[in-house]
Amino acid sequence: MKTVLAVGIPVAVLALLAASIWYVAGRIRTLFGLERRWPLRLGVAAAVVGAAVAMLGTARLAHPLAGVVNLLGGYAFLFFVFLLLALLGLHAIPLRWTRPPAWSGVAAVSLAVAATGAGALRAGSFTVAETVIRLPRLAREVTVMQISDVHLGHHRGRAYLARIVDETNRRAPDLVLVTGDLVDSSAALEPGVLEPLAGLTAPAYFVGGNHEKYVDPERVFALVARNGVRVLHNEAVETHGLRLVGLDYMNADEDAFDMHPSDDARTIRSVLPGLASRSGLPSVLMHHSPVGASYAAEQGIDLMVSGHTHAGQVFPFTLLSGLAFPFNRGLHYEGATAVFVSQGAGTFMSRARLGTSNEINLLRLVPGA
Repeated sequence: MKTVLAVGIPVAVLALLAASIWYVAGRIRTLFGLERRWPLRLGVAAAVVGAAVAMLGTARLAHPLAGVVNLLGGYAFLFFVFLLLALLGLHAIPLRWTRPPAWSGVAAVSLAVAATGAGALRAGSFTVAETVIRLPRLAREVTVMQISDVHLGHHRGRAYLARIVDETNRRAPDLVLVTGDLVDSSAALEPGVLEPLAGLTAPAYFVGGNHEKYVDPERVFALVARNGVRVLHNEAVETHGLRLVGLDYMNADEDAFDMHPSDDARTIRSVLPGLASRSGLPSVLMHHSPVGASYAAEQGIDLMVSGHTHAGQVFPFTLLSGLAFPFNRGLHYEGATAVFVSQGAGTFMSRARLGTSNEINLLRLVPGA
């Protein structure tokens, strides 16, 4: 089944993309009264494929021009997605009309432009989302700021990270937990980009995500540590009345399918039993992705904090994310284990948010069942 999904899902995505290009080209031709069919189809296909290549091909590069190409490619691809949705919506509504109104084409394009612009504007800021989580065996309240999925690189840089650090310090948490995907490209490894981390006033801990693996994990870990944040590599520390367990980015187990698989032979199922503790301290597990929550519950973990999903980031992918991740955003429970999933402080692929928000998360851990 794992092999079937690994092959079948990419094939299905490519088939859906091809069908979407065919449909959009056909509707544009009809709505705008264009005559030539194949040049239009080829033009739409070239534009969409070009946007995808621009977005994905420059993702890890450091050059400023690559950043511009990446941003434009992301917005162009997102515009195509919104144009497809607008055309489908307008196509479905006037079924009683034999000929579509002359304004339909302009309306579809205008809706797609507006949605893309709104998504771009929404991605420029972040909020602080507060959640109260009760933990048994906790002696006193502990305030934790979780920072996840900032994706420093082409979409945002040092200034954005500095704003996050300033807001974190203003909230005066006891601990700061950075749960991966701090960086998104080599541009984030340029001198000074990660320096704002050194300004955190509370003890801070970091675990890597899949994007650190894509860029240069050892270099990222070294820069993070150099700026005063402790990197946890499959290890546990005791602090503030908590047993804090940090895992590298890994698969839940050897059998589960993952759209972002790790090349690490170790899994949550194999590593966590050696780190979980039966002591009286409540335990908090840091892992970038919310996969493997069942294994955390088996080992008596009280709270698992993750990110990775972005809650889908942009509609309609917000719907698909909920299907792919049972724990997609916010607070959930796997047995007695609380699982908290951040929507993330940044964006990937396209610098846009629609139906979700950039956020950092103030978690108030309080005693109680």
